[in-house]
Amino acid sequence: MEFSSSSSSSSSFLKSEPQFIYDVFINSWGKEIGRKLVSHLHSVLLQAQVKTLIKEENLQEGMELEEHMREIAASKIAIIVFSKSYTESTYCLLQLEKIIECYETFGQIVLPIFYEIDPLDVRHQKDDFGKALEEAAHKSYSGEQLEHALSRWSHALTTAAGIRGWDVRNFRHDAELVEKVVFRVLELLDYEDLSITQFPVGLESHVEKH
Repeated sequence: MEFSSSSSSSSSFLKSEPQFIYDVFINSWGKEIGRKLVSHLHSVLLQAQVKTLIKEENLQEGMELEEHMREIAASKIAIIVFSKSYTESTYCLLQLEKIIECYETFGQIVLPIFYEIDPLDVRHQKDDFGKALEEAAHKSYSGEQLEHALSRWSHALTTAAGIRGWDVRNFRHDAELVEKVVFRVLELLDYEDLSITQFPVGLESHVEKH
């Protein structure tokens, strides 16, 4: 079951914007979630021939931040996987900030997933989630820069949490959630003419459209 949204994006721009390089960018943080939901989601997207970009770690491959942000902007869809440890990463928050900038400026499609965290905690930056956000900001900024960073990240988190998405607590297991997400991605990429029998193993006909 999906929780309701305050906003939605049209997929019409996908056919008119020539600058896209990737179909999907996955934004997430944490080794544990990377081994579970994110790795499974990434694998099934690739099996479905969806060109997917995923960068979970900091700039360990020598990629400049500006270059990485261009890659995010060159993705048609951004999947944001919120978890309890999400706000511990400044780099992950910078990715989110760029995603929301793209969402607000040219309509990049954003699909949030809430993995073992209440969407309201993300929207209002409550409890440990909010504390981790402040700690991440203090590690990288001070003075006015600190306040500006917190303001930008708070706006990005609140905006993302208001977009239609999925709460993992409403699914029996991660695989069921992955099926739902991938089916939605294929719809948005205008793959509706594909037979369900052409989907990768695990994407069965009981998956519902929304």
